[in-house]
Amino acid sequence: MIISKHASERLAVIRFPLIVGVVFIHAYGGLVNLKNTQSGVEQVGFFSQILQEFISHGVARVAVPLFFLMSGYLFFLGFKGSFESFKNKAKSRFKSLVIPFLFWNAFVMLLYFCAQSFPATSHYFSGSIQTISSYSLYDFFNAFFGFTQSPIAYQFWFIRDLVVILCMAPLLYALLRTKYLGELVLAMLALVWFIGLWPIYVPSIAALFFFYLGALLGQRNGNLFCVDRFGKPIAASYAVMLFFDILTKSYAFNEYIHNLGVMLGMATALYFSKWVIAQKRLKNTLIRLSTVSFFIFAVHEPMLTISKKLSYRMLQPSSDITISLLYLSLPTAIILLAIYFHGLIKKVMPNFLTLVSGGR
Repeated sequence: MIISKHASERLAVIRFPLIVGVVFIHAYGGLVNLKNTQSGVEQVGFFSQILQEFISHGVARVAVPLFFLMSGYLFFLGFKGSFESFKNKAKSRFKSLVIPFLFWNAFVMLLYFCAQSFPATSHYFSGSIQTISSYSLYDFFNAFFGFTQSPIAYQFWFIRDLVVILCMAPLLYALLRTKYLGELVLAMLALVWFIGLWPIYVPSIAALFFFYLGALLGQRNGNLFCVDRFGKPIAASYAVMLFFDILTKSYAFNEYIHNLGVMLGMATALYFSKWVIAQKRLKNTLIRLSTVSFFIFAVHEPMLTISKKLSYRMLQPSSDITISLLYLSLPTAIILLAIYFHGLIKKVMPNFLTLVSGGR
């Protein structure tokens, strides 16, 4: 079974908004670490706090779980469990995941090494991270692959976790194909994710749970958009939950409210796609932008961190309004620059772009 055109378009139109959410997650905060110093404010003002909590720790937090859900669904949709089927899937994911992972981490490591070697630029490439020149052999491999930390291109922890889970595909398939066991494992993963008890670093429980949820739906030929008939009350519930999530950030029980909000937010995003594809111009625009999504994911860091350090060092922001404006404008500028460079590289080196974007 292959995904229908209608379902494919619905997934396509939410990819770009989800990537925008990822960029804004990484834009959170009002303080940057420079070499031997800091700039900004440790505690932002009320308005900026509410704004950043709403975007970065609120609506944007549905992005990563939903990407894992979509990955699991697409991998296991029509998956037969044969060696040939697994080999074909593995070959496809090697091109789309492993090659970009290796390239972008090598590129960022080289970038950091060069920048840290010159006094004029080292100020912006040091601070909270170890210098490349001081790496031991283990430090090098740990920074590259992320055994006990995020990779040096830290957003690629998502790809790292996804590759690890895909290596478990035969085991997951066996669990999914066993009557009742698939649902039991899902319930156990859901509980562990919800209460936050997971001792393993790689993969994260969020990655495993949401990938497995998508895998179960794909393997059982389930409807990824089954929430449509409850879309309006779910969206309304999400708005209320989001409000309470922001208000209770300082309380220990906030984690449970937040996790409920994430589930409702994912369902709302899937329901939202139904409305988007009915808007022809908006649909076509978002489908075009979906092809740039992985490139934005790959290049937004360290561009975002560097631009934030430069801006904070030059402006020395301390007011609520300045920090809020920087929070909104820097990620937007990075996204627009990434779209521009994607178009430029596509014209000049289309094969190279295809390779480092995983064929997207």
